[in-house]
Amino acid sequence: MTYQPNSQQVTFVLPMYFTKAEIVFSKSSTSLENISFKVNPSNKPVYAISTKILEKGQWLAQLIWSQGKSQYCSEQVIDIN
Repeated sequence: MTYQPNSQQVTFVLPMYFTKAEIVFSKSSTSLENISFKVNPSNKPVYAISTKILEKGQWLAQLIWSQGKSQYCSEQVIDIN
């Protein structure tokens, strides 16, 4: 997962045959403020999600996906300026 501040987006690569996926942005670990996006499978492995709607500050970006019966998670803290 890579945050690109100039283009205001998070890009990531998923396996070609994932079952379902979503990316969740959390403002802080104690906040209930979460913004999530479902990721629909396509024929390209690279996906991009806009961060334009996120207010300035530090966010935890969690990419959660499943493939078969296995579930995976990748996390990264990003700073929106």
